[in-house]
Amino acid sequence: MLFPVIIASHMKTDNARTLKIDIRALGYDSGTRNRKSGENPAFEGLDYRYMFENSYDAVVVAGKAGNIQACNERALSFFGYVDAAEFDKLTLHALIAGMTDSLLGNVAAVVQERRYMRMQAFAIRKDETFCAVEIVVMGTRKEASDAICYMIRDIQARHHAEQTLLSAFHAMDNTDSSIGIVDLDGKITYANRKMISMLGDGDESRVVGRQLATWFDEEEVIKPMLEAVMKGEKWTTEMKVGEAGGANYLRLSVVPDINEDDQLLGMVISVVDVTDRRRAELAEYQLERDRVMMESLSEACHAIGQPATVLLTSIEVLKDTPNIDAESRRQVEDMCYAAVLDLRQCLKDMNAARMSVKGSMAGGHA
Repeated sequence: MLFPVIIASHMKTDNARTLKIDIRALGYDSGTRNRKSGENPAFEGLDYRYMFENSYDAVVVAGKAGNIQACNERALSFFGYVDAAEFDKLTLHALIAGMTDSLLGNVAAVVQERRYMRMQAFAIRKDETFCAVEIVVMGTRKEASDAICYMIRDIQARHHAEQTLLSAFHAMDNTDSSIGIVDLDGKITYANRKMISMLGDGDESRVVGRQLATWFDEEEVIKPMLEAVMKGEKWTTEMKVGEAGGANYLRLSVVPDINEDDQLLGMVISVVDVTDRRRAELAEYQLERDRVMMESLSEACHAIGQPATVLLTSIEVLKDTPNIDAESRRQVEDMCYAAVLDLRQCLKDMNAARMSVKGSMAGGHA
């Protein structure tokens, strides 16, 4: 039978470092798995001393109070000691951060029940640097004994990777972008808090386990998205959601989710609300359009002003001098006609420019 798991935590702060030890007592009832090594001939030729000297990154035998009774050579190298006599004078309190008398008592009680304990802690080297370790603690004899064996393994690389993943998880969970993990069937398997808030109004059950088709069009969004991911490519688009009056704009970005064996597992999707940016762009475009229109209007007024002045002056001449000779009248009438033609051409150019601007507005900002 499997014994209950015991978890204890001990914190110690040293040089602005917080260290933690997690302890799990695991094992089997003493009435099971009884097998005597002497009954198996294969055990007779084993060199237990060699196994002790070359096991783990360090093996330390200590008493119930934590006083060191023996160690292998690897222990000296691992903890950074050269003098074995100096090392033997230490206790586990000096080697394992967070080790206390209470914890040692708990260890002794577990070992006395013929169980073993697995601990995760920080080892303290002679140069006062810390190293993440996993320690398996077990008895040294079948009968009761004060000697307890601590088999220590360096897990600094694993601890660093776990901390990096944890930092990445916290960053992803607290970012302003909605981030989710989707399998190849289009089902969301993970969503950060922002995505749950955006797509499910804060209810995780309304997002995780649901298909992307719940929110996005199959043909316009999901199909091209999956095609790009299957090719190992990233994919991005911007889409408009909602009615014209209260429309929002979303930017969807997708990258393949690939494991360490370079196998495609799905995709990582990011959904960002870019409504404010799009509205700012539209406002900037409108301002620019108004500026261009004002400049065009100014130019149009200038272009119309000259023929209009000529036309008005000519009409005044004809009105104020009714007895003007025929040749002069003909010249004034020709000037009026030419001014009217100039006005008509200006109006045609203005109308063509207006239709061009209207067409670009309809095509680029529907």
